[in-house]
Parts: sequence; C-alpha cells; structure tokens
Amino acid sequence: MTIEFEKDYVVRFGVGDLFKTCNCGQSMRLELRKLIHEKRIRICHVPVYSCQACKKYELLPLIKPHLLRYIASLGHGAERLRVSFADVNEAAYVLREVFRTYVDESTVDEEDQELQARCREAFDERINMLLDLFCCAQGMKDEEWMKQIEGRLEQLSALKTLIPENSGYFAR
Repeated sequence: MTIEFEKDYVVRFGVGDLFKTCNCGQSMRLELRKLIHEKRIRICHVPVYSCQACKKYELLPLIKPHLLRYIASLGHGAERLRVSFADVNEAAYVLREVFRTYVDESTVDEEDQELQARCREAFDERINMLLDLFCCAQGMKDEEWMKQIEGRLEQLSALKTLIPENSGYFAR
C-alpha cells in the first residue's frame, strides 16, 4: 500500500494530548492532510501528526481503523477518485470546520488557547446536535438511524478526549 500526504489545513497544539513528540525529539502538530493512496485516490482532510523537523507523518491512532475501512470500501478500480474523509468521519468533519473558520490573529500561545477552546466548543456542539438527532430517531423507533448516530458519536467522543479541558493553560 502506497500512501503520500499533502497539506490541507495545519494547526499547532502546544500542550496536551494533541501534542506529540516525534522519535527525533521534536514536537509534532496536528494537521489535516491529503492522503494519496495508490496514486489514484486522494482523500482530503485526514487528521495526522506532522513533524516539521524530520518530515515524518503519523495518522491519529483513533482514526486509523476508520480510515482503513474507508479505503477498503473505495475498492481497487482504475478510476481516479477525490474524496473528503470529513464526509465520512465526524471528528475529521469537526476539525475541518474549526480549521476552516479559524483566523490567525494572535500570538502562538494565544492562538493555541483560542483554537483549543474553539475545538472543545465545536465538538460539544456537534455532540449535542447528534444527541438531539438520536432522541428524534429513538422517538421514531428507527433502529438503523440510531445505530448510525451512535457510531458518529463514538468517533467524536474518542477524539474529543484528546482536547485538554482542565488545564489552566487553556482558555475556557
């Protein structure tokens, strides 16, 4: 399997679990990248850790299984495809929306604080919206829809746990 990455959106998280240290000792940052699979499938908005020093990229472990299932679902045809992972993964969708609307107006420390706060807020809003939809599906006794919403909530909850909430370093 051949995988290459191109930059979509870049964000730097300086503290917390979204911050990762590379094997070379430098910090890695969370980015949304374009994954190129077998030179025919371009999957945009894939969350990865990126090291600026050694140029190493690493998929977020929480999204890797979902991404692999998605690639397998695209098949092995000869046609070229361009798709967005944010269309099939809730966490990637929320991150894409936050990065898309984020304007760099502050210093690095303030930028990290503001972005962390925006990510927490966006994840909370999306989770609340999905919980409302779940109640609606439950009221309609639509088991399939409830199952789909549960899967989307699981994707969001897993990544949301990486965003630090109780650190005095981050804005609330």
